[in-house]
Amino acid sequence: MSSRSFFLCGFLASSVVLTALPATTYAQTTSRDDDIWRLTDSIHRFHEPAPPSWRHSRLEETPSSCGADAVRRIGSVVTADLQLAYAQNMIWNPDENRNDPVRLRSYNGCLAAPTIVVSPGDTLKINLTNNLPQEPADNCPKTINTPSCFNHQNLHLHGMHVSPQGHADNVMHTIAPQGDRWNYRYAIPAEHPAGTFWYHAHEHGATSIGVASGEEGVLIISGKRRYADRKLHNNIADIDTILHDGNGDPIPERIMLFEQIPYGCFTDSTYKTLIQNQDDGTWSCPKNAEGVVENFRSQFISSRTDAAGTSRDSWSLSHRYTLVNGETQPVLRTRTGVVERWRMIAGGVHDTLNVSIVRARPSRPDKSPRLPSWLPSSAHDMSCDGETVAQYEIAEDGLTRQNISRKDISYLYPGQRSDALVAFRRPGLYCVIDQGGDTLNTVIPLRSRPGGKSPALIAVVSVAPDSDHDTMQPDNDTIIRRLLLDGSKDLPLAVRARLAQFDLSAFAWFPPGGAPGSDLSQATVARHPTAFFGSLSMPLTAGATLPPGQPMPDTTINGMIGLIENDLVQVSGVSALPFSMDPTRSYHARLGDVDEWRIGAHTMGTGTTAGQHVFHIHVNPVEIMDIQDESTGQSIFTASGQCKMQYRLNMSGDANDASYSPEYCDQYHVFRDSLFVKPGFQTIVRTRYDDFPGDVMLHCHILDHEDQGMMTYVTVE
Repeated sequence: MSSRSFFLCGFLASSVVLTALPATTYAQTTSRDDDIWRLTDSIHRFHEPAPPSWRHSRLEETPSSCGADAVRRIGSVVTADLQLAYAQNMIWNPDENRNDPVRLRSYNGCLAAPTIVVSPGDTLKINLTNNLPQEPADNCPKTINTPSCFNHQNLHLHGMHVSPQGHADNVMHTIAPQGDRWNYRYAIPAEHPAGTFWYHAHEHGATSIGVASGEEGVLIISGKRRYADRKLHNNIADIDTILHDGNGDPIPERIMLFEQIPYGCFTDSTYKTLIQNQDDGTWSCPKNAEGVVENFRSQFISSRTDAAGTSRDSWSLSHRYTLVNGETQPVLRTRTGVVERWRMIAGGVHDTLNVSIVRARPSRPDKSPRLPSWLPSSAHDMSCDGETVAQYEIAEDGLTRQNISRKDISYLYPGQRSDALVAFRRPGLYCVIDQGGDTLNTVIPLRSRPGGKSPALIAVVSVAPDSDHDTMQPDNDTIIRRLLLDGSKDLPLAVRARLAQFDLSAFAWFPPGGAPGSDLSQATVARHPTAFFGSLSMPLTAGATLPPGQPMPDTTINGMIGLIENDLVQVSGVSALPFSMDPTRSYHARLGDVDEWRIGAHTMGTGTTAGQHVFHIHVNPVEIMDIQDESTGQSIFTASGQCKMQYRLNMSGDANDASYSPEYCDQYHVFRDSLFVKPGFQTIVRTRYDDFPGDVMLHCHILDHEDQGMMTYVTVE
C-alpha cells in the first residue's frame, strides 16, 4: 500500500480519504491551535456574489455589492439585467503576494455575476446587452468549430428544465457586440426541482473564453413545497423546507462558485505572444501589467515539455488558483456546531476539483498545502493535513439525492454542482483544498500530469467556539441527524425515521408523472443511442483518412471529435464530423420517449486519443443506470448498489491504477446533467424527453473541447 495515502468508500457508498499518519497525530491539539481562528485580515474575507434583496443566507460575512441591483422581483416575475462588457478587476496572486490587475469580459463588471433566485412556477426574464467591442477582422467571421469571434455571445441556464427554443434557453441565437440586446424569457415549470443551477456564456467557439473570463453566475431555485402539502404539488416536497433549526430559522447557505480564470500577460495588444518563463514555460506578468483571457491556443490547449520529457498543461503552467466567487483563498467564518449548506459549483473550463475540508495543524515535512502567508505569524508554521471534515451531500447537479452521501472528497468536474451539509466540531482553522489525486480521476490527460494532481488551497475556514454550546461538539453524524429531526418535527414518524437514517426519499427528485422514490428503471426504452468521445491528434493533416478502428454504431452522435482544423475525416470507413448545423446529422427523438444511452471514451483509429471528458446534456437530466468496466464487461456495482472493492480501494498504491474509480462509487441510480467519462468504463444512462420539443444540445463540458466541435444536438419532435 502507498506510504502516502489510501482511499476507500465509506458510509452510504461514498468516497473517503484517510491520510496514513498515526492516529495520535489527530488528537494532539494545543491552546494556540484552538485559538488561531481569530483572524483580522479583511482583504481576504469571503463574499457571496450579490444576491437579490429577498434572499437571506444568514452568513456572518457581508455579500458582494457588485451587481446588487441587477435582479428584482414583481409578483411571480423575476427580472435580471445583465450588461456584458470588459471590466477592470483585481485578483490576488499568492505566488507574488500582490493583487494582479485584470481586464476581463464579465457581467455587470463582476468577477462572479449576481445570483439569481427564482421559485418553481415563476417567469424569469434576463435582459442581456452585449457591450463588448467588435472583434478585429482577422478574428471574425469564423468557420464553425474554429474558436474565434470571442465577443459574440449568448446565455445558457445550465441544468434547467426549460424550453430550448425561441427566447428561452436557445444557445443557437447569437448576441452581437456593440450594443446588441436579447431578452430571454423562461417559463419555469411549477414542477421544476428546487436546487443549485448556474448560468454562463455558451456561444459555440467562444464558450471557453467567456466562462474563463467570469461570464457566469449562480441560479438558485428556492424550494417552498412542504411535505404536508405534497398532494397540491404532484407529490413534490422540497428538502429546503426541513433545513432549519428547532426555532424554525433556516440554516446558513453558502454559495461557492469555483472559477478558474487563466489570465495571462502578452507582449503586445495583438495577444499573440504569451509571456512565459523560458526555462519551464510557466506564465508571468510584470508588476502592474494587465492580465487577460484572449488567446485560445496559448491559454487553453498549449503545453510545455521539460528536459525530463514531462509535458505540462496550460492550467498547470499558468500558476493560477481556483477562485471562490472571484476571490483567491478567502476566509469563511462560522461557529462550532452550526450546520451550513454549501452550494458548490464547478465553474471552471478544464480542470477537476477534488474538494476536501481538513483541519490545519502544526506543519509536518510533507507536500500538504500550507496556510497563506498573509495570515498572522502564529499560523505560518501550519499546514493543511489534519483530520478531515465530512461533507454530507444532499444533492448533485441541483437534484436532491435519495440518500445522503457522506464523503470526505467531492469530485467536481466542469459544470457539476454539489449541495452538502457541513459542520465543525471544534474551533480552529480549517482548509478547503483541491486534493491531489490520480490523473485518471481528473479531466487532465496522463501525459500532461504524469505525477498526478497536486493539492492546492482553495479557502480557509475560521471556526469560532459557539458560546451556547460546549467547545467540543458531538460527532458530525449526530449534528446532521439532529438538524434533520429538528426540522421535521411535524412530519409523520415514518418519514422522520428514514431521515434519521439519512434517507431523503420523501424529498428526492423523481421524474415528472411519477411518485416519490420512483425512477426510470421500469420505463419502456425507445432507442439505445451511443456517445463515444475521442480526440484527434494535433495537428491534423487535411483530408486525413484513418484506418479501421473502433466501430461507431451511431455516427451522428459519435462524431463528437475535437478538431483543431475544421476538416472532415474518416473513422472506420464512415464519416466522423465535428459539430454541424446540418439537421440531417442530428439525432432525432420523440417527446415523451425514454432513451437509454451508452457513453464512453474510445480511440477511433490511428491518430486519435480517448482521454477523459464530461458529458453534458441540456434540458433533461439523465439517470445513471450502471457503470461498466470495459475490461470485464461487468458492472462496478454490487446488486445492492455498493461499489465493488477494487474500484474504491487502491491496494497497489499505483497512481495510474485504471480500476481505481472512487468518483463513481456513489453514483448508482443518481440523476444529474453532467457526467465524468474516462477510458476503460462505459456509463449507461436513461433520460426522458419531457415537456419541451426543440434542439437539445449535448456536448463535452470541457469547454475548449466543445468550442472545437465536441458536441451535437438531439432534435426532440
